[in-house]
Amino acid sequence: RAPPRGMAHRLLGLEWKFGVTASSDELQAIGSSFVLVRLRVAPKESGAGEGERVVPMELTLPQFYSFLHELEKAKAELDNA
Repeated sequence: RAPPRGMAHRLLGLEWKFGVTASSDELQAIGSSFVLVRLRVAPKESGAGEGERVVPMELTLPQFYSFLHELEKAKAELDNA
């Protein structure tokens, strides 16, 4: 379950796995690539381990690269703050 919008969260961890569709009811889906992403987040004001949750996402490669670009921009902003 995704965190409520507008609520500040801390990113505690990020895991990702690359996959390729090997079988599907849809012929055009076979061989398509995807990335499974798991974000570990917690409310900004919470204590250690308090309110922690996992947010799973399945992204296409273009979506993953766009997400990665946004994370890199956020990191650059934090590094320059």
